Amino acid sequence: MQITRIIEWDMGHRIPNHTSQCRNIHGHRYRAEITVEGDIIEETGASDEGMVIDFGDIKKIIKTFIDGELDHGYMGCRGDVVLDLIKKESFKYTEVNFIPTAENIAKWIFDRLAPEFE
Repeated sequence: MQITRIIEWDMGHRIPNHTSQCRNIHGHRYRAEITVEGDIIEETGASDEGMVIDFGDIKKIIKTFIDGELDHGYMGCRGDVVLDLIKKESFKYTEVNFIPTAENIAKWIFDRLAPEFE
């Protein structure tokens, strides 16, 4: 059985080596779909009986991560001159070791959250 929880957030970034406008600082409304797969809990009387996982537990894990680290912040790769300015001004940021494309961000989120659901 699979269940999915969707979360959205706003975040700025740029693709520093891109040849078009994505080289400039810009933002997006991001959306992640977190899918958890497992057996339905059949323990009689358990709080999560009949569930794969309590949606509240999923929400707590992903909101803590997304709201705390990413929402209304800037994601920049190490060495990005824009990231240096953002750090200097004490703005919210996440520094990563990759170019912050949608694909790389999705993989990074998966790698960060997967252990929380094991």
